[in-house]
This record gives sequence, C-alpha cells and structure tokens, in this order.
Amino acid sequence: MIAQATQILEQALVDDHSFESFGDLLRLKEVVARLETRMAAGKSRRELEKAGASASEGYRIERRANNWWNPDVPVEHQDLILGALDKLSPSSERRTEIYQLAAAAALKSTPRQTHEYTKKLVRQENEELAQDPFEAYRQRRFSLGNQDEHGGCKFNGYAPAATAALFKALIDQAFRTDQATRDEDEDRRTITQREADAFEQVLRWASSDRRSHTGHCSLIVSVTEWDEFDWQVKFGTNVGLDLNLMDVDYLSGDKVIDYIQVHDHNGAVKALVTASRSANFHQRLSLFGRDGVCQHPGCNVPASRCDAHHVVPWSRGGPTSIDNLALLCPKHHRLIDDSWLEDHLEMELGRAVMVQADGTRKRNESPAAQQAGGWQVVYGHPTRIAFTLS
Repeated sequence: MIAQATQILEQALVDDHSFESFGDLLRLKEVVARLETRMAAGKSRRELEKAGASASEGYRIERRANNWWNPDVPVEHQDLILGALDKLSPSSERRTEIYQLAAAAALKSTPRQTHEYTKKLVRQENEELAQDPFEAYRQRRFSLGNQDEHGGCKFNGYAPAATAALFKALIDQAFRTDQATRDEDEDRRTITQREADAFEQVLRWASSDRRSHTGHCSLIVSVTEWDEFDWQVKFGTNVGLDLNLMDVDYLSGDKVIDYIQVHDHNGAVKALVTASRSANFHQRLSLFGRDGVCQHPGCNVPASRCDAHHVVPWSRGGPTSIDNLALLCPKHHRLIDDSWLEDHLEMELGRAVMVQADGTRKRNESPAAQQAGGWQVVYGHPTRIAFTLS
C-alpha cells in the first residue's frame, strides 16, 4: 500500500496540480508523520538511520515514538512540545501535567506560541526546583568572534532575565521606530534582518550617549496586589519576559521601572484621555497593564510591539481614551474593519473583545494574554490544570 502511495505521489510531481490540493497535501504530511512514528515504535535511532532517516529526523521520530501523543495535537506542535520538555529537570514530577497544559494550548495556538508557552512552563518548573536563585546570573556570558570571510563577526551569549528584559525593551523600541519610517509593501528584509537593524540602532543610541526625553517607556513591570513577594514569584513585563524580585531590584537603578497599574473589578483601567490621536505615555502604560499583549484572539505579540488601536475609529469621533483603546500588533491591526461590518473590536466591561462578521464575540485567551493584569483581576492567576491520560 505504501509503495503504491509513493508511486502516486511521484506521478503527482509530473502531473499539473492546482493550489486547491495544497490543503490535502498538508493533511497527507500529517498522516505520514503519524505513520512513521507508529512504525518506529520499538526501533532504535540507529535502525531509523539505516532505513534512510537523517540523524535529526531519526531523533525526532524516536522521541515521538517513545512519548505519549495526544491525538488532537498536530505533529509540528508535538515535536516542539517534546523538544521543550527535553530541558525539563529530571527531578520534576510534573512532566505529564506540563505536556497536557502545552497540548491544550496547542489546540488554539500557532506552533511558535505553543513552543514559547511550553518553554515557559519548563522554565518555571526548573526555577521552582532550583536551589540557587543566582544560577542564571552566574551563567551570564558574551563573546564576539573574529571576522569571517565576509568581514562580519558572529556573537553569542547568555543573559539573566533582568538583562534580557532590558535589552529586549530597547530592541523592541528600535524595531517599532524603524517600522514606522518604512513602507511595508516595499520592505523586502527578512525578520532576522529587521531584528539585526534594530540591534544596530540600539548600538547607535548607546554610542551617542543617548538620553531619553521622549516620554516613551522602555520597560514596565505589572504587579497585582495579591502577588506573594518571594524570589520565585514572576512578574510580567511589556516585552514578554518574566522577572522576579531580584531582577526588578537589579534594574531599579536604571529608573526604567516606576509604574504600578490599578484595575477595577472588571480588569478595566481608569480613564486617561488626551486630545491627541496617538496614545500618550501613560495610556500605553495602562494598555500594557490591562491587555499585556495584542488583543486579537490567539495572538501573543507583547505590548512593546503593538499599536494603540481606536476601537471607535478616530475618524468617527472615537476619543483617544483608555476605554476606547486596545493593543493590536501591526499584522492584526491591518485586518480590523473600521466600518464594523467585518471583524472588529468592541469594548465590553472596559476590555476589548473581538466581534466577527457573524456576531461571534471572543476574547484573546492565549497563554500570554492570561498573564496581563486586567485578565488576572477578573479571572485570577492562570491555574495549573490536572489531566488524566487515557
């Protein structure tokens, strides 16, 4: 049967097929991955490589075959979840629980979001089991290599959370500044090239002894009144990195953490209004505290890379007030219909909700969105969910 399927697919390379079959091809790829995993059960990686798999393919297939697989989880998500779980401390007793949390997130997330969420769960578990709270700080390193044949230099390193958060805040600010000056339709740079250009801009700021007088915040930490203050507690930031109390204390001398956000019982922020079309500094602080990330369902782009969207459009008299603003990343901002005939945002109890053309209303319930202060005021801290394997 497999030999016949192979011949049919080889013939498909010769025949002229339209794009309408592309979805079927993706489903076929999923079936093949599940079949190869089942066939590899009980086989060693050496046997898989002898059968024609590369070393990396053999490792992924062997790992899939040796671990339970939620049948609803796509293969790409499964590989990313298991890859993140490879970093879990051997002393952890929560591997199954973490897998189930990640699998549940995979059903409504992109592969990248699933991977980031799983890594976060693993990191939190490893930190809870760690005996040395300064371990990440002791592991800090940076190295700049010599020039290669192209004249450039490679660099790599490892930064503790406080340093990484400060660096990412600057990178994100440079990224947004760069994007605002370019025509997106004519920008042919890759994402990594854009990140590299943002890094160069940060270096230029540093080399010119930059001083910030613009009123734009680099890094904001969200704290709720019921947080327990010990070194293992994590606080969300507008750049998507979590900091503990030692990280916050380490950064406090840089005067980048000065703000606490207050919410009402619905998670909404008290009104802050300006006559300008653009959200001001304090409004962006409030948006971060309430929303945390882009408000499109399933999105986890952090506040530092989002626009302040007017729910009732500015052109239709919508005010620049916190109860008429919501965070949207540039991608989803472009998809919003200001006429409200198609997909658009509305405010409900002081927080944004996506309203689709058929009237369906849905909030962003991604793992990152649940870390926002506004969410936690209403629903509390995200809880661990217990699953039973069948």
